[in-house]
Amino acid sequence: MVLETPMESPTASAADRRALVVLGAVFLALAPVAVYARLGTIVLLMATLAAQPSFGAAMATLRACSRSATVRLGAVLAAWAAVTLFWTPAPDFVALLRVAVVPVLGLLLVAAVRGLPTAEVERLSRLTVISGLTMLALLALEVLSKGAILAFVVPDPGPIAPGQTPPIVEAAGRGAAVLAPLVFAYAALIYAQWGRIGPAAFFVVAAFGVCVASGMDAAWVAVLSSAIAFGIARIVPRLALVGFFGGLAVYAVLAPVISTFLLTLDAVASLGAQPWIGARFRISIWQEAARLIAEHPVLGYGFDATRVLSQTASTIPGTPWSALPLHTHNGFLQIWLELGGVGMGITLVLLAAAARALWPMTARPTHLAVTLATLTGTAAIALISFGIWQHWWLATWMLAAALLILALRRSPVAPV
Repeated sequence: MVLETPMESPTASAADRRALVVLGAVFLALAPVAVYARLGTIVLLMATLAAQPSFGAAMATLRACSRSATVRLGAVLAAWAAVTLFWTPAPDFVALLRVAVVPVLGLLLVAAVRGLPTAEVERLSRLTVISGLTMLALLALEVLSKGAILAFVVPDPGPIAPGQTPPIVEAAGRGAAVLAPLVFAYAALIYAQWGRIGPAAFFVVAAFGVCVASGMDAAWVAVLSSAIAFGIARIVPRLALVGFFGGLAVYAVLAPVISTFLLTLDAVASLGAQPWIGARFRISIWQEAARLIAEHPVLGYGFDATRVLSQTASTIPGTPWSALPLHTHNGFLQIWLELGGVGMGITLVLLAAAARALWPMTARPTHLAVTLATLTGTAAIALISFGIWQHWWLATWMLAAALLILALRRSPVAPV
């Protein structure tokens, strides 16, 4: 797996210094991009190509990565997605190509971070800490001032359609969604920088508070879930690893059943509970997705078919919102719906390969804790918000992986 071992150069070369400049600029730019232009994450990811010494070196890196079981299984999943385009209602080969390119760019970015000499890692770490603190400060400023900077840049966003999120709220929420998976990687780097738990803990708590205030429920759920995963992994690393991947696998298999018989609006109402509007919205979408999955459980409707299916979907009773929008707000249900049981089977094997690759890390509880915290935060958002094929969201995953690698290299023994 890409997270396994460092392969840094012993001394800094001109190529290493160029990589430091490129990666430092990208990580610093991530702060304003996350808050004000989330779609720019894909641009930042593309910019990291400049950190590669040459085209030949990049191809050699990809060949080396192809020996990883998780990378190979990811390629198999992409190949199956391509096959499903033959029965997708409106096949879009270009969309699949764009989605497939993002992980490739991510592998090159991770390799660039892993290949930096130790001295350059320390410099990049300092720049990344500045980026994390800046991202948190900008997001806090926008939340507390109700979008002062955004309102200055876009004074008249125009009329807001029924069911549409106001631009200021959307910017804060999406910014929080980018920050949430990065919180513990940033915290680990902050600890490595100052050597004290206090500043790192303060960053985590402050990020949680900002995510709560942002209005993006998925973001604060992600940070809270990450904190729980971190704590469990520090105490019982093997149980944490098995529990994380085992829990994901069980839910992945049962997601359509759960949304058909257990997690329904009627079931929630029978408990005397009244879900908030966001939960009601998602439960309704998941119910509709589960109904459609039951009609094509093996092969699915084809890659990105949800966008087409949404055009004929009914609305959620009592709301102007579609019962099936452009995506399912749940990554596993989207895989079931579009790639079917075959796609889900590949996904399960991929999860098993990832767990096996990370197993040696159970001997280093701090490393595993930061890793599982990052994975948990990412998974939490992927299971309750956004489409799994959205380019900016996939790019955020890749950037999170790069920051995680940087954190693991920067603080090899630090008890974050």
